Amino acid sequence: MSIWRLTGLFVLIGVGAIIAIAGWLMMRYTRARKRLTEERLLAARRAAAERTAAEQAAAEQAAAKSEAVARTAAERAAAKRAAAEQMAAEQTAAEKAALEQAIAEWAAAEQAEADRVQLRHSKEERRETEQLEGRMRAVEEAIAEWLESEQEGNRLDVAATPDKSPRKAYTRTEAIHQQVRLAAEKVAKEMAELEFIKNRIEAGVDFLPLEFKQTIDEWKKGRILRHSTFDDLKLKFRYKAYSIEDGYELLYLYNDWLGQQRQKLRVFIRLLGTEVDKTESIQAAIEQTEYREREKYLEMDVDVIFTLHDIRAILEKLIGMETILKQLEEVCRKRSEQIIAPSWEAKGSL
Repeated sequence: MSIWRLTGLFVLIGVGAIIAIAGWLMMRYTRARKRLTEERLLAARRAAAERTAAEQAAAEQAAAKSEAVARTAAERAAAKRAAAEQMAAEQTAAEKAALEQAIAEWAAAEQAEADRVQLRHSKEERRETEQLEGRMRAVEEAIAEWLESEQEGNRLDVAATPDKSPRKAYTRTEAIHQQVRLAAEKVAKEMAELEFIKNRIEAGVDFLPLEFKQTIDEWKKGRILRHSTFDDLKLKFRYKAYSIEDGYELLYLYNDWLGQQRQKLRVFIRLLGTEVDKTESIQAAIEQTEYREREKYLEMDVDVIFTLHDIRAILEKLIGMETILKQLEEVCRKRSEQIIAPSWEAKGSL
């Protein structure tokens, strides 16, 4: 082999080696370039994610700060509003407490007065009970004396003027009947007066809520009491409830009076010849007396029957008066409720 061939072979081998080294270097460079590109891309993505997270955190922080500011402002406004409401509530409570104190003092005074009246009536009732029998016996004696004087006067008239007809002679039963008629007239008069008083108080109690509503309606339209507040109007009408005529005193007086009238009916029945037991009802005593009188048949005294009929009529009126007294008590209770806790306040609320 010649030297030139060897030289060419070495050159080819060298060129191949150079080409191989160059290819390896090129491949290594490509891989490194690709890895560097991927690392840069990954770093860019990581930076973008971190920037997005940072921006989101900043936005959230700004929103939280804004929310905190708004919440602080709302809390301050709520605190101011609560303070104003508490001040108004305390003022209203103070006014209400003052009014309730005045009403409580009035109610206590009313109760004390009622207790004093009740005690006085109890003493008077005991004294009158002791005196009642004496007065009724006096009535019975007066009727007997009146009968004797009538009979004596009739005899004198006959002796003095024999040519004239004598005066009408009243029997004992007729005299009792006359007293019963007088009692019936008195009971009828008292019943009418009690009914009038009850209706008058009831009208005032029932009309007050309507008057309150009408006044509030006119006040809302600015037609009346322009310088008055709603609380002023409520207080005005509550005080007006005081002025409604009180009927509690009448309850005590008429209850005592009814007891006296019932006792008087028992005396009339006893004067007609029937002893009335205190535990026995007046209606039963009337029926017993009427039965005994009707048993006499031809000797029956018709005036006794008529007198018992009038006594029964008086008893029915007394029972009717008891019903009126119960209605009067209900009216007085409504009046007290209008003063202490008026139901008509809510109807006129704004």
